[in-house]
Amino acid sequence: MIHAVPNCGLARSYVVSGKDGLMVVDVGSVGTAEDVLDYIKSQPGMSLNMVKYITATHFHIDHIGGVGRFLASCPPPVRVLFHNLVKGYLEEKARISLIGNWCVGLLPATLVSFRYVNKISHFQFETPAGIPLPGLRNIVKLPYEERINYFGTEGDPPLSNAALFERQNKGTVFPALKRYPLGFDQWEVIETPGHTEDSVCFFNAMSEELICGDLIVNMEKNGRGRLNRFCWSKAAIVNSYESLLASISVKTIYPGHGDLVRDEDNAMKRVCSFNN
Repeated sequence: MIHAVPNCGLARSYVVSGKDGLMVVDVGSVGTAEDVLDYIKSQPGMSLNMVKYITATHFHIDHIGGVGRFLASCPPPVRVLFHNLVKGYLEEKARISLIGNWCVGLLPATLVSFRYVNKISHFQFETPAGIPLPGLRNIVKLPYEERINYFGTEGDPPLSNAALFERQNKGTVFPALKRYPLGFDQWEVIETPGHTEDSVCFFNAMSEELICGDLIVNMEKNGRGRLNRFCWSKAAIVNSYESLLASISVKTIYPGHGDLVRDEDNAMKRVCSFNN
């Protein structure tokens, strides 16, 4: 079951409960960490001792900016899970990709996301890691690196941005999206590059729920949701969406920004692409 933490800052944060305990997704600021801690403590049948993983849909500051603050209140066995591309960032073997469409993509989403901001600490980040801007994208030091595990490390490494752009420029077909068990209940990871290279969705086929990060945003009450124009690669984000649409059925989409998208048939069909 997914619990949407209310009014937790610019990016949505979710607590996933199941037989394996609790998993917390996208702790985007110090204020968000405080909100998630308060939420877990206030819910019957939940406690911090039940937290198994803290994870993120992608390595941007508004989705990881409070992970360390939350982790500090958790028992030592709790691990942080990131995409294995993040390991390249932290080891300075790769750089966070730059994002396009700041005005038509980021600005509208940010303005609407202010509805979830209600305190100064929602703008407080523990480090500047995860800022996709020239001169800042190489600042990636995290205070909890020894507690990070990586998913997506089996088999071939994921495509780098250069490889993806090469495919786009040659007009070739993108590879199939990689899917693998998350190691938490029935949840799996689906690599969905587009907003960023390291973007992932978390999918539960049994409950037909999808935590999609910034692949899809929903800026309208009871809205359909739409693909995120604020992205590293428009071609890649369209490919990720169309691949999901063709391969999974989802009743509820939990976006990184905005309201949930629901449909008893398939909520993915409600989502607007760039051309509609």
